[in-house]
Formats: sequence, structure tokens, C-alpha cells
Amino acid sequence: MSEEKPTRRAKGATLDDIDLRIIEVLQRDGRAQSTVIGEELGLTGNLVANRIRAMDAAGLMRVVALADFRVHGYRLLARIRLQVSGRAPLEVAHELAQREHVLSVHLTSGRYPVSCLYAFHAAREMIEAARDVSAGIAGVEDVDVELLNTVYRYNTAVGPIAA
Repeated sequence: MSEEKPTRRAKGATLDDIDLRIIEVLQRDGRAQSTVIGEELGLTGNLVANRIRAMDAAGLMRVVALADFRVHGYRLLARIRLQVSGRAPLEVAHELAQREHVLSVHLTSGRYPVSCLYAFHAAREMIEAARDVSAGIAGVEDVDVELLNTVYRYNTAVGPIAA
């Protein structure tokens, strides 16, 4: 095993093949110890630990827990899109992001500049949320609700970490 001296990474640095292999192992088991990852990849545990710290410090990756929404009693997912008038879509998005059952909020193009993914325990909650969004957030002119009947794939391996 060749030991590589850890180097500091600048924000916005790119991932190399070793980094990608480490991330692949962490995606399977986010609690894997550096020594175990090192054994699997033919690296030392210290090198793996240093690389994980460097990637985290540079904002290239973060290890987070992800719970299945069904474990928390949610049975429905819906996309709610908002048409906004007289108020900046960004302001509406920030207000929407504070809501309890909102999983993600997006600024988009087109007729509905704000979109969100919402989780619900029951259909009644979905109806109430749509009413609440249209009446409870200033500047919302129209609301479009799409129930996600079947999710075939929801890839959480790569995605935005924070806005």
C-alpha cells in the first residue's frame, strides 16, 4: 500500500478516482470505519480518514443519514407548484421551505416558478396543505398539485446539499 500525504483542498476542487471509490463505499454504509474502507480499497485507514475529512472540509461531500419517508408514517408524495404574483419567487420559496412536511423546494422556470415535494400521512392532509399554501402564503396566485402515484427511482446518491 502506498501512503499518500494528505493535501488541503480548495473549495470547488474535484474528486479523483480514490475519492469516488471511498464515496461509493460510504453510500453503501455511511458508518463504515476508515480502516474497513481502506481494507476494501487497498488503502490505509489513515489515508481514507484524511481524504474523508478533506472532502468534507472542501464541501465536496457530506455523510448524512437518510430515512425512508414511509418509516415516519408518510404514505403520499405530491409535487406542489406555485404561480407567484407581486412577490419574489425566492421569498415564497423560503417561506414554503419552513413548512413541516416539505421535503424539498425548488425555483423553476415557466408558469410555476416555485415547486416543492411534499410528504403526507393521508389524502386529507394533501388537500389541506394545498388550501393552506394558496391562502396562507402571500403572493401565491395559483397552486397545481400532482400526486406521485408510484416512485420508481429516487436517487439520493448525488444531490444538492444546501442552498
